Amino acid sequence: MIQTPKEIPVPQLPAPVIAALEAFAAPDARDAVQSLAHEAAEGVDTPRERLDALLESVEWVDMGVVHPMAPELRDPEGVRRLLSAMGAEGRCAVLSAGGSEDDRDLGGALDQVLQQQSGGALVVCRPGPLAFLVTASGERWLLSDRELPQLTGPLPIIRD
Repeated sequence: MIQTPKEIPVPQLPAPVIAALEAFAAPDARDAVQSLAHEAAEGVDTPRERLDALLESVEWVDMGVVHPMAPELRDPEGVRRLLSAMGAEGRCAVLSAGGSEDDRDLGGALDQVLQQQSGGALVVCRPGPLAFLVTASGERWLLSDRELPQLTGPLPIIRD
């Protein structure tokens, strides 16, 4: 029997993704998000639809850590500049409709999630808690308990 994408279990999530899910969960969604994160951490087969539902919107996130993205920062380079100004390193973890990855190049990850045609994505920066959420409907949100910096002038390009 062939499995459809919704029936494929979620692979074990990278530790930075689990930490971000737990750190950014709203009080009323915390139990459900932590349950999903713990199941994934333990390798429990979890229906992909639960994870997809989480990435559909920003409803699961604590509104105290949600920052809308300014129009001039909505392209991959603008997002990378902002995340870098907030202390993000050049490597990140990604959770998307296509699966999860750890130790991904930040610029490449942002290009991928901003150009994907369907599903949401969460790019988790190191050090955390700092993340970029793209919902399934295309909304873009910065997730952080830090203040947003004022970007003045160009930031250096990160080269690995």
